[in-house]
Amino acid sequence: MRVAETFRSLQGEGPSAGAPATFVRLQGCSVGCRWCDTRYTWDPGHGRDVPLPALLDELDSLGPRDLLVITGGEPLQNRGFEELLEAACEAWPRIEVETAGVGAPPATHPCLHWNWSPKLPSVTPLWEETWAHAPAWMADPRTIAKIVVGEGDEAEAARLARTLPRDRVYLMPEGVTEEAVKRRALTLAEVCKREGWRMSPRLHIWLWGARRGV
Repeated sequence: MRVAETFRSLQGEGPSAGAPATFVRLQGCSVGCRWCDTRYTWDPGHGRDVPLPALLDELDSLGPRDLLVITGGEPLQNRGFEELLEAACEAWPRIEVETAGVGAPPATHPCLHWNWSPKLPSVTPLWEETWAHAPAWMADPRTIAKIVVGEGDEAEAARLARTLPRDRVYLMPEGVTEEAVKRRALTLAEVCKREGWRMSPRLHIWLWGARRGV
């Protein structure tokens, strides 16, 4: 499969924010979010080709098997992704997959947690594709919806989020600097208080800024 990078850090977003984690960032994504901060993962021909056994050894070498985060790029568009999931579920106690949800969830497992991040209309022309399988995502009890909200998108985010189970919605402020994230978070905090939703941090931005490998 095509791999952009592997690294050891803290999970910066979603329900496990702050937990030590091993990351594998897969290469290739066609969603094309206008604010994407990992555009180096878009081209499926970039990155490096890694056989599954070698990738598993590489992940093992980074640290304890506690939390494995599979991100991208868009994991659902990476060949070999389902084989990686199957192998990881045999070895790791908790796996989180960051995905825009351009397809239905390909697998369920007690250790497998999906951080589904559907997009808003202002973000990409493909936004409807990321919402098309919402019932399938919400049918998996270990899936949360993490919606990235940029400036001016609060009303549209609220409209779409109200179609989902309230206790599984996370709003996350868009931004690649501590100042931008805080400014957006202050606005989203009021929305979350009013609607009963959670807010996801961007812990890695606060700690290290918009850098690779963190």
